[in-house]
Amino acid sequence: MLPDVARRTHRTAHDSEPITQAFKRENRAMPLYHQVEQLIRFRISKEEYRPGQQIPSESELCQELGVSRITVREALRELVQEKLLRRVQGKGTFVAPSRPTRMPPIKYAGFIEEIYERVRRLSVKSVEMTTVPATDEVRTVLQLPASVQEITRIKRLRFTGDEPFSFTINYLPTQIGARIKPQELYARPLLDVLETDLKIPVIRAKETVEAAPADPEISARLAIPALYPVMHVKRIMYTTGEKAFEIVETYYRADKYQYSVTLGRVKRGGKWRWSPKAEG
Repeated sequence: MLPDVARRTHRTAHDSEPITQAFKRENRAMPLYHQVEQLIRFRISKEEYRPGQQIPSESELCQELGVSRITVREALRELVQEKLLRRVQGKGTFVAPSRPTRMPPIKYAGFIEEIYERVRRLSVKSVEMTTVPATDEVRTVLQLPASVQEITRIKRLRFTGDEPFSFTINYLPTQIGARIKPQELYARPLLDVLETDLKIPVIRAKETVEAAPADPEISARLAIPALYPVMHVKRIMYTTGEKAFEIVETYYRADKYQYSVTLGRVKRGGKWRWSPKAEG
């Protein structure tokens, strides 16, 4: 959503649709000041507004975006409170000198090592482990019989430095979840507990990556505005016999995480093919 909105900021004076109309059309449920805030946040993340740089004045933003000064002022106030922007009396508004940092790129080599490497640099700040009703989706993915009405759900919040980085939700059959000690998860990846302590071999995983808007819970956990884009990574873990035994959903702050794939050319079966190597 944001990249499309950002591109609209380059409209000329002859364009027929003001940017505010594009905002209103695509984001009807989001207050206008919040949409302006998200646009400025996006420009900062893409370094269109660089650290230490003065951003356009309130009047310039009003003219460009076709919104009122009150709307722009409220958007800027939110960003100043988050310390993404700072006001200098008599001079204007500037991007904060130090922006939120991303995690360094991770080179993907082997599946288990990749996941360990992802979480090795992070600290777990909270672990919540509960038994909840099994949804139809979870029951279908984990191939649970109709008689199984409950599953174990684990929620973990990870920080990088003193800022939230990711929020993870794990779904497991209760016979597995009952054997996991929540306090272990503050120091060790759940995957390590499953393989080392519970002796569950992990043979493969299916992972999907998509952009998603932060719902109220995710926005509160990650300290971002509601509907702010996050990276949603969903992974289904398989053990022997091609049996799916766990669903993992992780939500990453978009200003701290990126997922890229490097494509190489290899010759297989007499034909050249693309071979992906992911970097997280």
